[in-house]
Amino acid sequence: MITTAALRTLARTDDADAQFRLGYRLALGRNRPKRWSQAVRHWSFAATQGHARALFYLGTCYDFGQGVSKNARRAMTLYLSAARRGHVIAQYNLALGYRDGQGVRRNPKLAIAWFRKASAQGDAGAQRDLGVCFHKGAGVRRDDKLAVRSVLAGPRCLRRSSSGEVGLERVSPRGGLTNGLTGTGPDAGTSLPRRPRRRSVPMRWAQRTIESAFE
Repeated sequence: MITTAALRTLARTDDADAQFRLGYRLALGRNRPKRWSQAVRHWSFAATQGHARALFYLGTCYDFGQGVSKNARRAMTLYLSAARRGHVIAQYNLALGYRDGQGVRRNPKLAIAWFRKASAQGDAGAQRDLGVCFHKGAGVRRDDKLAVRSVLAGPRCLRRSSSGEVGLERVSPRGGLTNGLTGTGPDAGTSLPRRPRRRSVPMRWAQRTIESAFE
């Protein structure tokens, strides 16, 4: 593992990844004080160079007021930049912002678009919330078959996911921070009923399946 001193040397040369990693170590390193304001400074430098993870982590700082004052609009702008670079959790956070009108004007159709992008990368939370949108007809035509299929895909995404980013990760549907692992959170691991072996999906069963994701 590269030393903190070596990271500082690289960071002075405007190395974006070194700036990100140094900020990460200052904010989230083990057995050391949390220096959020310094982390924000390093992530800001890396973000100006288009570093996706720096953009995302800087967004979480503005989202939750870590090292800076809370600013939901600024957070969503940063999430958008990271999301366009393929950062899956930024895509999910951005979808939540558009769905709930937090930091951006509420736009259910854009929420669906970003939920789809995050779902395509295997994000379990996005799979679940996309299913809820299908069930409610929020930003998309109501379709309970697709709703149940999407909700049930979430646990499979969790089992497939082996990589994670530790620290400030995602906005959970109930608000606040999750435990920091990609595809995990307070709703992870919720047991869902098996899909019945029949062509049609009864409305009451679909409702129960979707709601169980939030129990």
